[in-house]
Amino acid sequence: MIEHSSSSEGKVAANQAFHEPVRLRREGNGISEVRTPLEAAMALSKAWPPTRGKWYWAASRACADAVEGRTSVQVARRIFVQAVQESRLDA
Repeated sequence: MIEHSSSSEGKVAANQAFHEPVRLRREGNGISEVRTPLEAAMALSKAWPPTRGKWYWAASRACADAVEGRTSVQVARRIFVQAVQESRLDA
């Protein structure tokens, strides 16, 4: 487990799981499940369509903030879901 310390919140687990995975459609009809803010950040940076709207940028920031303990995992998930829907990747 990767841990980061935050002066106001103590130690925060960078890979704390979402309460429910987010399912993404992949090229070739594949489906993957994103379970943590770290996985979401990786999906946003490595496996996202080239067209990137406002929710993509908001999710990138929110997921990075959740990994660093600056925002909650569930806030990051809600914003990531918006980015998934915006890019029509929802499964």
